[in-house]
Amino acid sequence: MSATIKDIAHALGITHSTVSRALNGKAGVSPVLRIKIIATAEKLGYSPNAIARGLVMKQSMTIAFIVPDFSNPFFVEIAHAVNSTASARGFNTIMCDTLWSHQEELKQIKLMSEKRVDGIIIKSFGDDDSHLLSLGIPVVKMNPALDPGISSIDIDNVLGSYKATEHLIQCGYEHIAYIGSTQDAQTTEGRLKGYHSAMKKYHRKIESRLISLGEYSLESGVHCYEKLLATCLPFDAALCENDMIALGVFDRALRDNKNIPGQFGLVGFDDMFFAGLPMTRLTTVAQPKQKIGEKAASLLLDLITEPVKTKNRSIVLKPELIIRSTTRQIS
Repeated sequence: MSATIKDIAHALGITHSTVSRALNGKAGVSPVLRIKIIATAEKLGYSPNAIARGLVMKQSMTIAFIVPDFSNPFFVEIAHAVNSTASARGFNTIMCDTLWSHQEELKQIKLMSEKRVDGIIIKSFGDDDSHLLSLGIPVVKMNPALDPGISSIDIDNVLGSYKATEHLIQCGYEHIAYIGSTQDAQTTEGRLKGYHSAMKKYHRKIESRLISLGEYSLESGVHCYEKLLATCLPFDAALCENDMIALGVFDRALRDNKNIPGQFGLVGFDDMFFAGLPMTRLTTVAQPKQKIGEKAASLLLDLITEPVKTKNRSIVLKPELIIRSTTRQIS
């Protein structure tokens, strides 16, 4: 005979209602206690009937996590945080990607709606949020919401890019290029704005031909670097829109016999796992990926389980400049 909620409560010396709230993803239970309750439930062999529970609560106890590209380590790290946060509150997570296509995004959203997920966390690229609002379930975007009816979480892209550009200037680099992507217009707009702001503050000429845009990939970093070379304009540093692009630039600059950081300075964005490896030691702007995933999932689950008490929110987190070996020491 399988264990009951009463058995779990007795084993931990707590009330039945506390156990029930924890297992059903309700608020009012600390994260530490919730994890302890779930662990005890698993140890005792507690196995609720998910279908029956879903009928009673009118919930599937499942959320969707939709991002553009799971081959990108940035989204994988956030996915781990989303999944662990959801699991601790009794929810399952369906992961899917859109391949940087708005049409594929609409297809995946429709599929998740048919599966009756309780909510969605998404990096969306629509011109408006109407396709998300029409779902009738809570949604948290991982880029700025275009409608107040949608919650969002993002970082201050302008600030992060400003700090990175300022650092390159203070290191003594004279001609700073910007290498980015056309795949995420909102992110590119914010990071270019920060780049422009720093260049103007320090009275540096902004040369449009030193702005090269492609895709979020290593190969695109190589290609964009080569496009900059083809302009025949001097550049001795580059701010890259993500670490994948920066890695491509790093590889191509070394093949061009550039001494990094002496002759050429390089800054990435995201602080992916490979950025800190001994052979790379990339100076980069770190996004708090764990916190992004945890806060996005927590907000979504609160909107699902406590809809009356929880309001839509726009959360903006601060990035951090991580100085490593691809930029000079500031004199």
